[in-house]
Formats: sequence, structure tokens, C-alpha cells
Amino acid sequence: MTDLLPPHDDISLALEDIGAALGAAEVHGLLAGLACSGSALAEAKLRALLNVELDIELDEATWRDLRAIAQTARRQLADDNLGFELLLPEDDLPLADRVQAMAQWCVGFLAGFGNGTGGRPEQELPEDVRMLLGTMAEFTRAEIGEDDVGAGEEAAERDFVEIVEYLRIAALSIFLEMAKPRDGGPAPDTLVH
Repeated sequence: MTDLLPPHDDISLALEDIGAALGAAEVHGLLAGLACSGSALAEAKLRALLNVELDIELDEATWRDLRAIAQTARRQLADDNLGFELLLPEDDLPLADRVQAMAQWCVGFLAGFGNGTGGRPEQELPEDVRMLLGTMAEFTRAEIGEDDVGAGEEAAERDFVEIVEYLRIAALSIFLEMAKPRDGGPAPDTLVH
């Protein structure tokens, strides 16, 4: 059984309380992208990266929460039952807010992946990974327009669900290509100490 992520709102409030520059979805995207790159940062380096990205000095409680989210993301990505999920707001929020969070998740994922690969030239990545990253880059600009809301909320909601599922599968595919051991052994589920 796959580990569950904490509720988006809990992490969002914790990050807001400490004045973090990123929200919960973007931070989760960052941690997932880092995991998908195949990089296993030592805890001190991960904390330093988060301090820079969040533009704050993490307190111990928030650091523990984010470290647990990073470990959960790694375990979910390595789960043979494809249990990975994106940390996004609940369905009771307006669709525009959820689309914005999804776009921020993509921004975070790309930043985490870039950090994890150490600026490796895109040409050196497998073609399917480049294609998936390119699609994620397009989703960073996603938004709901007036026409989308008026034309059919159900259709817009369906489209959103399909895009989130696409992103979920894309992250799993990138992880399998870039991070999962080829010898059949388990992928790392914890951070390097």
C-alpha cells in the first residue's frame, strides 16, 4: 500500500505561516522532480536547496514535514502499483485555483528535475523524457479563462482531471526512465543521511 500525502491545505498553511516563497503544490512538484531526476541529495543539501527555493530558513517542524513529503514522493514513485499522486488542493476549491496549483506543480517539478540533473544538457536526456518535460513546460502556463467557465464547467473539470492524470503518469514514466534501478532492485525510498 502506498503512503499518503498530507492534505494540501495543511502544507499550504504551514508554508504560508513561515513566509515561504512557494506554495504546497510547487514544493511537492520540486521534490517529485528531484526524485525523478535520479538524484538522492543528502538531507543537509536538500534542506539547503529548500531554503534557497523557499527563500527562508526552514524551521524544524516544517523541515520534518517537507522531508516526510520528499520520502513519501519517492516511495510513491517507486511503488509498483503506480500509487504516485500530485499534492493539489481539494476538489471543493474553484477550478481556477486548482488549475493554478497544477501549473505551479509543473513549475516546481521542472525546477526540481533541473536541480537533480545538475544542468545536464537536454540533448543527453532520453527522447521520451524530453517530450514529457516539454509538455509539462506547456502546462506551466495553464489557466482557466472566462470562456472555459461559461462554456461548460463539467467539460473543464473533466479536462483538468485528465491533465492531472497525464502529469501523474508522466512523472512515473520519467522516474522509471531516469531513477529506478535497472537491476530490478528497489529504488531509494529515503534521503541520504
